[in-house]
Amino acid sequence: MIEPVNTRLGLDGKIALVTSGTHGLGLAIASKLCDNGAHVIITTSDDDVDLERAKTVLAGKPGSVAITQLDIHDEHAVRTLLDRVKEERGQLDVFVHHAESPDLTPLLNIVEPLAKSLQDGGRVVIAGYTVTPVHGVIRTLALEMAWYKVAVNAVVTTVVDNGPMNIDPEMVDRLAIKSPSGRVTLPHDVANAVALLCTDEAAWIQGQVITVDGGLELLERWGETR
Repeated sequence: MIEPVNTRLGLDGKIALVTSGTHGLGLAIASKLCDNGAHVIITTSDDDVDLERAKTVLAGKPGSVAITQLDIHDEHAVRTLLDRVKEERGQLDVFVHHAESPDLTPLLNIVEPLAKSLQDGGRVVIAGYTVTPVHGVIRTLALEMAWYKVAVNAVVTTVVDNGPMNIDPEMVDRLAIKSPSGRVTLPHDVANAVALLCTDEAAWIQGQVITVDGGLELLERWGETR
């Protein structure tokens, strides 16, 4: 008899913090990590209209979820949250920053406390779009955190198909036709790549910006059409 294959990524019991995790890429990433048995802490704001939907999406998964309010630009609040997670959970394993803003300066302000929270095998992943200026920040964070044995990378995409929530459905349709893969990125495509970077096997990937878009950016870079 053939034994069933374990499709988990080895993330069972990992402690992950996902900023702005109630919607968009953040929610997709939180959902993927929960699917793989991680305990995920998602941050929200006091006027978050997506919170209840996120609770529904994340309910009943192998991993567990906790929700906390956080302003990523409030350095003291971030440091306090990292201390609390370390006190309650022992250590943070994964920190995913859902980059809704191009301003990534808040991450540079918390390098030391974040690295100490994640030391010895932790992961930092920035998830956003190709227009997000991640390269310089990733290089700085990777060089600083490598000494703590923390791997820092980014996953970006050109555009995301959010279904009925698309702001410009016609643009998404045009890009899907243009894409060599026949569609544009879905939120779970980015989430899958982020989860892979959180595995033990990805420990030696450091300081990289990975584009997940089915090859769409390749066409734009070389001025080609499908």
